Amino acid sequence: MVTNTAIIMIMVGNFFYAYQCIFQTRSYIQKYGFGEGSAIMTRLVGTFAAGFGIILLIALLTTIKGGWLLFTYGFIQAVIGAVVCYRTINSEWGIIEGLKTSPEGYIAPGVIAVLNLVVLITGKELLFM
Repeated sequence: MVTNTAIIMIMVGNFFYAYQCIFQTRSYIQKYGFGEGSAIMTRLVGTFAAGFGIILLIALLTTIKGGWLLFTYGFIQAVIGAVVCYRTINSEWGIIEGLKTSPEGYIAPGVIAVLNLVVLITGKELLFM
C-alpha cells in the first residue's frame, strides 16, 4: 500500500510539472521570469516528466515486478536535480535580473527523491525479483 501510494505521488508530481511545462508554457515561464527564449527547454523538461509519469502509470496498471532500475533512476535523477537546482539558485545564476527563484526548484525534486527511495525500500520484494 505504501509503495503504490508513493508511486502515485511521484506520478502525479511528474504529470503536474509536465502539464505546466508543455501546456502552460507561457505562464510557467512568466511565473519564474525565465524569458521567452526558454520555451524550448521548458517544454523539453516537460517531456521528461511526462515520459516518466506515463511509465509509472504503466507500471501501476501492470506490475512493478523487477522494476528496480526505474525507481533507482528516479531517485538518482531527483537527487541530482535537487543538488543542481540548489547550487544554481544560490549562485550568480540565481540573481539574474528579472528571474524569480524559488526553493520549489530543489524542494520538489528532493521530495521526489525521497518518494523513489520509499518505493525502493517498501517494494523491494517485488522490485528486486
